[in-house]
Amino acid sequence: MRNNQAPGSRPSKYWIASMLPLALLANPVLASEQAHTVEPYVTWLFTGILLSMVACLAFEEKLHAQKSLITGLFALLSLLIATALELLPFGPVMNVFNESLQLPVYIPGIDWEVIAIIVGASLFVDVTSKSGLFSYLAIRLTKASKGDPRKLLIYYGCMTVLFSALLNNVTAMIIIGSLTGVSLAKLNQSKLLLGFLLTEGLLTNIGGLLTLISSVPNIILGNLAGITFLDFFLFAAPFVVISTWATLRLAARVFQIEPLTAEADKNRAEALVAGFDESEGIPSAAFFKVSIVLFALLVLTFSLQSVLPLLRELGLSLIHI
Repeated sequence: MRNNQAPGSRPSKYWIASMLPLALLANPVLASEQAHTVEPYVTWLFTGILLSMVACLAFEEKLHAQKSLITGLFALLSLLIATALELLPFGPVMNVFNESLQLPVYIPGIDWEVIAIIVGASLFVDVTSKSGLFSYLAIRLTKASKGDPRKLLIYYGCMTVLFSALLNNVTAMIIIGSLTGVSLAKLNQSKLLLGFLLTEGLLTNIGGLLTLISSVPNIILGNLAGITFLDFFLFAAPFVVISTWATLRLAARVFQIEPLTAEADKNRAEALVAGFDESEGIPSAAFFKVSIVLFALLVLTFSLQSVLPLLRELGLSLIHI
């Protein structure tokens, strides 16, 4: 096969990541090294465990159990069954008496860098959100819209994408969703609430594609393929921009979210949103300013991670922590 690649050039990381599954299928030797041969009953057994976990999550309220407890118990059950069926690798493990024992080796199967990024991001978002920074930004944009429903949809939609990209989907929906309900109720536009919330729910998923830290799949992909934060952003940004524009345009038409035209309606709506107090959710001015600085430093550090050698060597996990 002819290779059209220029001499001395290196293949794109994105191309490598996208072609890896095809390479495994095309190369039996490589595929055999990555996969284990198991009996059909084992496959059906773990399929049943997976479906049982999904069913328990669906009836979470009926079981009076949290998602973390349900998934943790099923993960432990899977480990025990896999150990009993000798599906997991065994290796020497040193106990407290400095004795070497042949036990299942679970630790090598855990990507600790991904775990560190998730833990660091969760802690950072939780602390920063308590400063009132994100509520402040949301209320400022609400005032900038002057109560116009179409502008509110655009501003809230873009804010949802931004918060989902830099924080996470849950935090974005809690902040934007609660503010949406309050704003539309004050503007006597509660009939538009369902359309707003559905649109924001779609945009949280779109915003989750924008950065390397916005979702767990992005973190895993970037870690495995060696893609930097800036490279990932530049690659995903065009798709996110087009998807956001299309979603907002379609939502405005489907849910009939029209701009205000009468001058009296505009004045009334502007007076209503003017009563919003953006400083109400700020517990401490000093904490608020520190959160702004830390948030700006975090984004700047991620952006420069591929440029500065020291940051590149530290990796995303240590930067987050």
